[in-house]
Amino acid sequence: MKKSMVIFSKYSNERNRRFAIRTDILEDADGRRCIRKVPEYPEGEAHVQALFHWYETFSAAAAGTKLAYNRCRLIHGGAELEYLTGISLEEHLLTVEKEQGTDACAQKFLEYLNFVRSIHVGAVFGSCREFFEVFGDAAPPAGTVCAPCTNIDLLCENILLCGESWTAIDYEWSFSFPIPVNFLLFRIIFYFTAHANRGTEFECYDFYGKMGITAEEIEAYEKMETHFQHYVCGSHVPIRDLYDTISEGFFQIKDQPAREVLQVYFDYGEGFREECSNRYYMKHRGNWCIRQEVLIPDNVSALRVDPGSRACMVRLKTLRFDNQQTSAHFRLREGVVQGEWLCFTEDDPNIILRKIPHGAKSLLIDLELYEVARTAGENSGSGEQSGNEVQEISIFQKIATAALRSG
Repeated sequence: MKKSMVIFSKYSNERNRRFAIRTDILEDADGRRCIRKVPEYPEGEAHVQALFHWYETFSAAAAGTKLAYNRCRLIHGGAELEYLTGISLEEHLLTVEKEQGTDACAQKFLEYLNFVRSIHVGAVFGSCREFFEVFGDAAPPAGTVCAPCTNIDLLCENILLCGESWTAIDYEWSFSFPIPVNFLLFRIIFYFTAHANRGTEFECYDFYGKMGITAEEIEAYEKMETHFQHYVCGSHVPIRDLYDTISEGFFQIKDQPAREVLQVYFDYGEGFREECSNRYYMKHRGNWCIRQEVLIPDNVSALRVDPGSRACMVRLKTLRFDNQQTSAHFRLREGVVQGEWLCFTEDDPNIILRKIPHGAKSLLIDLELYEVARTAGENSGSGEQSGNEVQEISIFQKIATAALRSG
C-alpha cells in the first residue's frame, strides 16, 4: 500500500494492559483504505499478533460455508485488516423488521443462530485452567457441544453482509479451548435483544428456548459473561462502571406513556390462548398506529387481533390475507363497525377472523388506534376534561350512534 494517512482512530484502552489496543483507518493517495490494529503497551503485542493466527484458523474451519473472515496480515508492530464496506447483519435485521415485520426479522435471526450452531461442533465441554481464568467457576453442563476453537464475538453487529456471504470483522476474542456453543448463542441473543433494549419486543419468540438453552444454562452464562468482562478489564475500572459509585441516583421528572400493543392470537383448534400469540408494539404519532405483516403458521383455524387493551376507536385501513385486493372477513365480539371505523365501548377489544383462505401465509394489518376517555375526569383524576378529550368523546359517540342506527 502507498504512503497512507490516518483518517480515524479508536482507542480500546479501558482494559487490562495486555488487551489495550488502538484501531486506525488509513487511506492512501488513491483512496484505498485499510484497518490497522496496534497494541497500546508492549504487553499487548501477543494479543494483536494472534489476530493473524485466528484469521487462518477460522477461515479454514469456515471454508465451504457462507461465513468468511476479514482478511488479515501481520505488519511491523501490529496487524493489518482489509477495509470492507456494507451493512452489518444487525442493521439488515432491523431493516427487515421495519419493512416486513417482527416475525420476518425473528425468522432471519433464527436462521443465523442455527447456522452458528451448525458450524460449532467437534468437541465437548470440560473445564480447564484456561477456561477458569477467562470465564470463572461457572458450571455449564458437562458434555455440552463445542468447537475446538471459538470466536465468542460473532455478534450480529460484527457480521458484515458482503454479497451472499457473512464476513466476521472482529475475531479479537477467540480462544483455543472448548467453550459451549450455547454460550456463544447466548451472547448473540443477549446483545441483539436485551442489551439493545429490544428484550420486550422479542420476548415472545423465546430465542433461548428455541436454541435449547435452559434457565440453568442462562444463569451460568451470565456469570461467564461477567467474569469475561473482568478478565478483559483487569484492575482497570471503565467509566461505565463508575455511575453507581459517583452518582446519588436520579429523579424521574416525567413518566413515559405505556406503549400500546397489537396482539395476534392463533387458534389451532383449541381456542385462543396466550401462549399461542405474538405481540407487536405500536408507534405513537399523535395517536397509536401500526402496519404489520403477520405470518400465519400452518394448521391455524382462526385468528384474533387485539388492538390495545382498552376501549378505543380503531381506523382499520387494511386487513388482507396475502396482500389480496379484498379485505378479510371479520367480526367483533363487542363493538360496532362504521365504514373503516371500529368502535369498542368496552375494554379488551378484539377482531375475530374465522374464514382464513386455504393456504394463506400472512395477514397484513394497518390500523390507527385512538384512545378515548369514557367518563369525565377518568384520565386526569381532576374531575375536568381537556378540549381534546371532549372532542374525542364526541367523535366516538357520533360514530357509535351512526353505526347503531344503520345496523
